[in-house]
Amino acid sequence: MSAEVVIFDPHELLPAAWQTLAGDGPVYTFNPTLINAGNGWLMAYRVVLADGLRRIALCRLDRDLKPVPGSTTPFSDQVRFPAPSTLAPQASSWFADPRLYRLGGQLLIHWNSGWHEPRNHQFIQPLDPVSLAPLAAPREMVLEGERQSIEKNWVLWGDGPFYATYSPSPHRVLSFTVDGIGDVLFRPEATHDWANRLYERRFGRLRGGSAPQRVGELYFALCHSMTGTPEKGCDYHPAVYAFSASAPFEPRLVPHRSLPLPEPPARTLPTLNRAVARVVYPSGFIRNDDHWLVSYGMNDERCAIAPLSDAQLLGSVIPLNAR
Repeated sequence: MSAEVVIFDPHELLPAAWQTLAGDGPVYTFNPTLINAGNGWLMAYRVVLADGLRRIALCRLDRDLKPVPGSTTPFSDQVRFPAPSTLAPQASSWFADPRLYRLGGQLLIHWNSGWHEPRNHQFIQPLDPVSLAPLAAPREMVLEGERQSIEKNWVLWGDGPFYATYSPSPHRVLSFTVDGIGDVLFRPEATHDWANRLYERRFGRLRGGSAPQRVGELYFALCHSMTGTPEKGCDYHPAVYAFSASAPFEPRLVPHRSLPLPEPPARTLPTLNRAVARVVYPSGFIRNDDHWLVSYGMNDERCAIAPLSDAQLLGSVIPLNAR
């Protein structure tokens, strides 16, 4: 296992089915999520080509985090919605921010339809663990009760029963089940209002990031925050917090500084989002032997995976009551 950050060549992650579409134009691959696949890793990530459509691809990585030749898969091309007329048009052309999970023995992928009015959509769909092809139909994730019109940062967790973190701050936890067919209904489970002013004054309010990982009586979860303005360019900052593994899932450790992930290299492609200046966007988080692996997007251009030690992780947080 490399002790250094791995920054992937976007062309190496491009499925063969999209080579002609890409042509000689720019290839963006970013915001990767990661899950253990036994003899290696499975990674899902966003792809943007010259036509501007947002796609999702998957690939396998070996134990050294190198792409397995021939394993790239054009996931979003294979998605078939059972009732597309009930969805916003963007749902069929804008596949954003994938997350990979194992829940109830199933390998699942979760994504959203981006930023559009009057509301966006979130979906979850099982994957065949061998072919990586979608199984059954996408199921829309819906919330019982109050919700935002644009939602992109829910993360799922638990070994059964299953939960989702709606937002880190306030810490809103939802419950759900993967049984049945059709929409997946999420219900409010617990809410903890807290303000991490020490962190927020420097780095902004915490937003979602990666699936929480359990260590003893705590779940650790990556998240992100933003500073700056759309006019001058926003910066994304990675962070981690921890909450109790038992109901009512109170936050216990909160960030006092951002995570020390390697910085993005200089941009080489036209900026996809002019409102954004610097992006370090964590979207995957896995315990690997004596350290952590963090997968993240660099400037909406590249996928990266970096090792993180326990000392680096714990050095960025303090107990909630010590703020």
